[in-house]
Formats: sequence, structure tokens, C-alpha cells
Amino acid sequence: MVRRFAILLVLLLPSVAHGGGGGLQAVQQRYLPAAQAAYANTPDGAQARYDAGRDLVEAVVAAGPVQTSERALRADLLARGRAQVARAEALDRGDGFHSLAPLAPLPPGGAAYGARRPDPTLGRRLAAAAAPANGAVGIWVHDLSNGRYAGYQAETRFAAASTVKLGALVAGLRASPHVERSRWWYDVRQLGFWSSNLAANRLSSKLGYGAVADGLRRLGMTSSTYPGPYRATTGYRPPGPHTRVTTARDLGRALHRLHAGAHGDTRMLGVLGLTRQQAVAAMRVLASAQPVGDNAGLLRPWLAGATVAEKNGWLSDTRTTAAIVHRKGRVTIVVVELYRPGVTYAEAKRLGRRVLSAAGLL
Repeated sequence: MVRRFAILLVLLLPSVAHGGGGGLQAVQQRYLPAAQAAYANTPDGAQARYDAGRDLVEAVVAAGPVQTSERALRADLLARGRAQVARAEALDRGDGFHSLAPLAPLPPGGAAYGARRPDPTLGRRLAAAAAPANGAVGIWVHDLSNGRYAGYQAETRFAAASTVKLGALVAGLRASPHVERSRWWYDVRQLGFWSSNLAANRLSSKLGYGAVADGLRRLGMTSSTYPGPYRATTGYRPPGPHTRVTTARDLGRALHRLHAGAHGDTRMLGVLGLTRQQAVAAMRVLASAQPVGDNAGLLRPWLAGATVAEKNGWLSDTRTTAAIVHRKGRVTIVVVELYRPGVTYAEAKRLGRRVLSAAGLL
């Protein structure tokens, strides 16, 4: 009978571990072996290590409160899981990032008019800003206070790099109505903090690529894709052989929807399939991007003191920043893309400065 009961526990463990209430011994048996395993310091090894650690941590948390006699075990399991996560993350990012940093507050709101008034003068200024760049350029600028907008090659597909992780962000938030108690909350935060590949892969694997594609659709990113790994190109015409692509217009549309939803636009919340709490969490995550290395983006280096909610992406041939900039009493979406094999961060930042100047934000 004891043996049958043990087998039953193993069979029921997924529901015990993720349904709360007891089951700590079963969690230990089910998840600790993977979290103790040895993994190679390779992309696949780092992902397996991260997933094993995250599975153990979330299973322990979902098991709920424990008796005094189990507190030491609970602490030990959490420590082991978190140690594996930290080891994996050390392989996936540079120095200076912090996985447990506090979230930024929700950036200020105000009007959030859609792109409804084309601005030809701004369009000409953006074209002039793009002209000195050595490579292909995509730009989108949208003033949310009045709906005026302009773009330059805004519908051209560029390699997306990490920017389409916005789809994974929405998928992770939609997976639970209780955002900060969700088993995906840690992963969602890492997408904003430092654009974690590990977290994005975990969300895509566990929730399904269909959920991520649905997130892109709800964001209005109709020209964007999330097919899997990408590779650098050798041509000058974007996006080269990249299959993970996006456009400046798509990124601008996505940021507008998230901003509007976070500030109470019920129609936009319906389109996103998010509660206001979930949309607020999305904006706080994007406002928490840590300005370390390339993740400082193409705009923030020129915007001292400004509030910026952003998603950055970079490859050996592409540099992109999609941001909501709060400056000079305005809330403006600014998207800048630059593509060329061997493109440097410094030249992409210079393009970002010219775009900000053209938009009247400097």
C-alpha cells in the first residue's frame, strides 16, 4: 500500500506542485535530481540548467506553507534551484545586470491617441536624420498626446533580435490573472531587466509558440515573426536571411497598445487580452530595462533624467531600440533600427541622437 501511495504521488505531482498546498517531499523527489545534475556550459546546457532550477523553485513555492519541521528543507530546495538559475544566467548575460532588482514605477500616462495624423514635416526631418547612416534605417515616431506620427522605411522588415520578445512578455502575463504570484513572473521580469534568452525560451517552450504568436498578434505586430533561432547575415538588404523579423511600425504599434492599456483604455485591454493590472506590469517591466552595455539602447544615452520604457535588440548586423520617451511634457514613441553587417553600437547611437533631435526631444 505504501508503494502504491508513493507511485500515486509521483503521478499526481504536477497538480500537487502547481496547485499549492503540501507536497514538499514529492517536489523534492520530482524536481531536485534535475536541479542537481551536471550541465555543460553550452547554450543547450545553460537552458537545461535554467529550466531545472526554475522548475524546482516554482514547485517549492506552489507547494505552499510548510510545517516547522520542513522549513529547513524548503530553504535548501529554494537555494539549490536559485543557484542553478544564477549559474545559467551568468552564461547568458554580461556583468552588471541584476535579476532581483526592484521594478520601476508605472511611467506617467495622459492621452494615448493612436497614430491618426501624419506629419509630413517630421517625415522629412526623419529622412534627413537617416541619410548619414551607413546602412539600412527604419524609424517610427508617434506623439501620443496628439496622434501625430511619421516614419522612414517603417514598414521594412528588419532582423528583430530580442524585440519580438514582446510577444513572449504578453504570453507570460496572460498565463495568470495574478501577475506577481504567477510561476512565470520571474521569467517575465528578466525579459525587461536584461532581455534574457533563457527566460524567453522557457516561456515559449512551456506556454507554446502559439501563445507567443498570439501575443504578437494582440500587440498588432502583424509583420513580425518568432520562428526560433536566427543567424547573422552578410548582405546589405534587411533582413538578410533572418527569419525572426519585425518593423518599426509594428514595434511602435505594440508600445502604443501596452501604454494605452496600462492607463485604462478598456478597448485596448480587450484587444490585448490583458487586465489593467497585467498591462501595468508590462509597462513597469519595460521601464525597468537595465542600462548595461548594449541594453542601454540607442536613445537613453542622450536622455539624461528622462523616463524611458523600452525594448532593445542587437545582433552583429542590427541595432534596434523601441521606446516610449517621457520628456518635455510629452509622451512619444520612438523606434530606431539600423542594419549593416558589422554595424557598431556607437554609430547606431549617433543615429538615435539624430532621430531624437528630429523629433524635438533634445
